Amino acid sequence: MRTIQYILLATFLLSFLGSCTSARWTVKEKKSIDRSEYEIVEENFFLQQSNDVSPENPVLSLALFSETEYEYTQRVLMQRTIQDYKLRAGTVALGIGGAAMAFYLANVADFGSHSSTTKRWTLNGMGALILASGFLNMKPVGEPRPTGEERYKRATGTTIKKDTVKTDAKIDTSASVYMLYNDLIIFEETNQDINNGVLNVPIGNALSDLKLSGQNPGNTTVEVLFADSLYRYNYAVDSVLQPYAVINKQLTALRNSPQQNSDNVLADLVEGSQLKISSITEDWYQVMYGISETYIKKSDASIIWRSEDYEVEDQVVVVPRVPFGEIDVESNIPILRNDNPNAKALLLINQNYADTLGERNYSLRDGRLMRSYLQNALGYSEDNIYQLADISSTDSLNTLISSLQSTANDSTELFIYISGYGTVDKEQQKLHFLPVSSDMESDSTIALSDLFGQIGNIPSEHTVVLSDIDFVRSSKNGSMSENEMRNIIENNVSPLLIQNTNNSVLLGTQLNNPSRLYMSEEGEDKKHHIFPYFFAKALQERKTTLSDIYQYLERNVSYTSRKLFDRPQDPLLLGNTQLNLAGQ
Repeated sequence: MRTIQYILLATFLLSFLGSCTSARWTVKEKKSIDRSEYEIVEENFFLQQSNDVSPENPVLSLALFSETEYEYTQRVLMQRTIQDYKLRAGTVALGIGGAAMAFYLANVADFGSHSSTTKRWTLNGMGALILASGFLNMKPVGEPRPTGEERYKRATGTTIKKDTVKTDAKIDTSASVYMLYNDLIIFEETNQDINNGVLNVPIGNALSDLKLSGQNPGNTTVEVLFADSLYRYNYAVDSVLQPYAVINKQLTALRNSPQQNSDNVLADLVEGSQLKISSITEDWYQVMYGISETYIKKSDASIIWRSEDYEVEDQVVVVPRVPFGEIDVESNIPILRNDNPNAKALLLINQNYADTLGERNYSLRDGRLMRSYLQNALGYSEDNIYQLADISSTDSLNTLISSLQSTANDSTELFIYISGYGTVDKEQQKLHFLPVSSDMESDSTIALSDLFGQIGNIPSEHTVVLSDIDFVRSSKNGSMSENEMRNIIENNVSPLLIQNTNNSVLLGTQLNNPSRLYMSEEGEDKKHHIFPYFFAKALQERKTTLSDIYQYLERNVSYTSRKLFDRPQDPLLLGNTQLNLAGQ
């Protein structure tokens, strides 16, 4: 009985621990690639664009890639897995039942013979086997779990694979780079090495060197010859470069709003300055000055295309605004005579011209300089100084001349100052003064012969006309000899000179040279045109006779123009040269 008790206890324990696990090797893949065994069949290199070309990054970057063909060995790949097992209830029950029967017959039943011991042991052994078979016949639970252990067995064949990767390997093959614009090669670099796996093509610098202009700069093509392959990339120039406004006037105003008035001027820009354009309207360029959005007139600049990092000397040269009175001729004005109630003056000053001509800088400041010397040095009353600025039509001019004519008499000393742009009609032998609303081809010009005739009809003891008209922009000018220019000038001023032999006309320049600003590249800036500056300087040095003033101007105006611009500017005096502006 004790034996049966032990057997039943073992059965209970086996039932309680009725699960187990086992590990084994199985075939994972019959033709697995063994990457540790390979041969390189072929290796090729190629280039691939690695960036987007833009005005912020005008460089084409081509990365080096390698395409390698490998031959790998294929093998049977084995993996080790773990399987969970669980007892089958039916087989366990049958095993327990069969074992109990065998144990009963062996240990309880009476065989009654001397061979009963042998039979008992035999039946006990059979019971143990039946019981074990019931527990050993277990069912698997779930899927086998890989242990991560793998091993290759026998070879089953070979296979070919290609591998493409970016590489920075040093190779013997070089590249040849060509850039074309309008079918012309603008950049060429042959046998260029590829360093650190990258080939850089400086599109921006190559195009910037061309100094392309206009709003539609066209397209460019980049061709790269590498490893018997041709790579071609096409770009619109305006997708690579930035538009810059290049100042083409000696001086232009930088404004904080797109209106032309004296209150919105931030500074003056010198000719050649370049500012990045952020937008374009009909009349204005919106440009970046520092981090501010500012404006310049389209007529004062042209567009050039370049990259932001392109080196430009003196990219932006700004002339600071100086208040009136801080220039040498604007202060220390001498008193050359007492107040003269018979002295009258007319100042005709055009500065803010239409877009085709552009602003004539410092003209209004020149007029203020004339007014200061007339009042403070020559005794003109403020009420007797008539001024008309930015003349847009002849109506306002005729009205002002009529008003002046009604107050003048034969004792009047009349001083006229005219500043602005003019044109020359060589065929008709005519000079014209331009209103600010007209252009060189307009019919709304003011004939100088008519204007001088009107001035000549104003009653006066004598009349002096100081003319700072710039004729060099004339579209009808052409080449003229000195005699031709002299004849045209004399014909147009004669309506004034023949009215009174005491009348005089002093011109700041001839017809073939402009009236220039007193400004140098080295930074010297007198804030005036050369001619009115030295006229005021002559009065400051107490030269009051027209002949003395003219001699002073001949020396200084021409010399200064040649020194600053390497071009002449020669004044001309016609009429009575002995008039004394101080009335002595």
